Amino acid sequence: MKKLDLNKLDEEPIEVQQAVAFYAAHTISGNHVTTKERHIHYSVLEEAGLLEPLKSAVEP
Repeated sequence: MKKLDLNKLDEEPIEVQQAVAFYAAHTISGNHVTTKERHIHYSVLEEAGLLEPLKSAVEP
């Protein structure tokens, strides 16, 4: 998994910056968000290698 240097966050794509901001705000404040909104941001972090993919609750 890739490590994120917050001192260089401005060098990351805007989608990653927004997803990191969402993740931090959601984690710290515990605001309620929709599953769709959370999925959008978490997917960006997963694709960037910054968050391990969430495993499905139902395994085949």
